Amino acid sequence: MYTSKWNIGIDLYRDRIQLVAAKRRRQYWHLCECWQQQLPFELTDNSSHEQYQILLNILLQWRQKLPKKCSVSFALPAVRTIKQQISLPSEIKLPQPELGWYLQSQAEKRFSMHAQELVIDYRVIKQQVYFNGARQSDITFWQNLFTESGFNLLAIDVAPIALRYVARNAGLPDECRVIHYRQGEWLWSGPISQPANYNHLQDTDIPTLSHLLPFIDQEKASPIYLITDHEQIFRTDEVAHHWELRQAFQQHSIKLPQLLGDFVIAAGLALRHGDI
Repeated sequence: MYTSKWNIGIDLYRDRIQLVAAKRRRQYWHLCECWQQQLPFELTDNSSHEQYQILLNILLQWRQKLPKKCSVSFALPAVRTIKQQISLPSEIKLPQPELGWYLQSQAEKRFSMHAQELVIDYRVIKQQVYFNGARQSDITFWQNLFTESGFNLLAIDVAPIALRYVARNAGLPDECRVIHYRQGEWLWSGPISQPANYNHLQDTDIPTLSHLLPFIDQEKASPIYLITDHEQIFRTDEVAHHWELRQAFQQHSIKLPQLLGDFVIAAGLALRHGDI
């Protein structure tokens, strides 16, 4: 019997790890699994061998329950990544690989860490360069975990960017601002035309969306779409359109978690099929 490949999204959120599995049937997305495991720790700057073993055991158990044909996309917590934007001088018209060499030198000047400690990715859009960076040690830590647990790692992304993947599948406008609240954290991603407009904040002293808006690079013409299952946010904010994660899936055959909205980052990663 033919079984379509499953797309897996895995998100690490504070002291828990979440997995969403999805598969495509013709033009429809089917939500296959939503799993969550509480961790006895929050990942520190120096991930320990004990943490590695705990995560490995969780991933091994999950992998045994999944089909052979699956690939995983993973989100580094936003706090573990850095980003910058620069403008290319108009006279710079370099082909590859010269452009890559030039941008690498610019990144080394702008990021405080030693270049050898960083993995740097970039996009060039209309003479604007958008850099994303992460520690090589973080990348290696997770690459080793997924390899040892038997997962085919397709991509490593940044948590707020995953909002854009799920928003597109839910039919939200490309030029909207997508904001997500989950316990202890706000995440947002700006319009597709602003690829560097994303971030996250802890919810200390930011109890409502109205308190968050001053921290966001606002485009008043861009509507706000808020996704959260936390009622205190619903009660206090009337400046946003509310949407649900179920909008991104046409079918599901599982019992949905009580706080399905908290899985939105993992879901976005499962629905990821290339950069937006």
